[in-house]
Amino acid sequence: MDVTVAQLEALLAVGEHGSFTRAGQALGRTQSAVSRAIAALESALGGPVVHRGEAGFTELGRTVATHASSVLGGLQAISDLAADVRAPTLRVGAVASALVRFVPTAVLRLRRDWPRSQVLTLQGEDDELLAWLADGTIDLAVTTQPGPDSQRVIDDEFLAVAPKEHPASRRERIRLAELIRLGVADPGGTCGPALAEGFAAHGVEWRPDHVVRDVGTVVAMAAAGITAGVAPAMALPDPPPPGVVVRPLEPRLFRAVSLHYRPADQDVVHFVEHLTTW
Repeated sequence: MDVTVAQLEALLAVGEHGSFTRAGQALGRTQSAVSRAIAALESALGGPVVHRGEAGFTELGRTVATHASSVLGGLQAISDLAADVRAPTLRVGAVASALVRFVPTAVLRLRRDWPRSQVLTLQGEDDELLAWLADGTIDLAVTTQPGPDSQRVIDDEFLAVAPKEHPASRRERIRLAELIRLGVADPGGTCGPALAEGFAAHGVEWRPDHVVRDVGTVVAMAAAGITAGVAPAMALPDPPPPGVVVRPLEPRLFRAVSLHYRPADQDVVHFVEHLTTW
């Protein structure tokens, strides 16, 4: 006896929706395709499974529908097992700023493709991350340290973060020298040297009034009206908290964020594709 999944799906849809037309709409098929599937099922079984006038089940149809639910449920369970086997578990190490939005955004995108995927994250400094990648502790390192083994490089823009009432916040772009003159906070870590280099390239000395340990503190200081600051875009909350404005610098400054991984690892490569759409 040749009974197909499509026939069982059609039978259950007719029982649920009460007509061949509505069953076809629910399944994304035409009414005639549902009718043919039911006719083929009846031919295989040797008897009617639905009453044509009201599209209700016959006694045979009710019995077949019970078994059909079990069969399709079992097939879905098997499909779920296969999905579990394919879903990767990735270990991603990253600098703190990349764990605010950059990596989490990629995780959300990945789970649209692989709902059962797991991404384990570790925070570390550049040197630690590269060592962890080398000894197999992580599968991907997101660092601010370039190197000959960097597989991808992302440009991350530095942005001014200022209190809403800050004199420079009314401008579409905040000039480097003006920011220094009005007072600025350095977010710490590797951002300070990168900012010093970027400002110097445009003839401005990077002289922060405050040096803190993370971007969150810069944002909190701006929210409290204490000072403006500079922070990498990927580390800033979106939207910014009330009372805080974010503006591009003039001229624009960027830092390089390097992605280190083994190109042969296709699961990591797929994850990286989600990172590079930042």
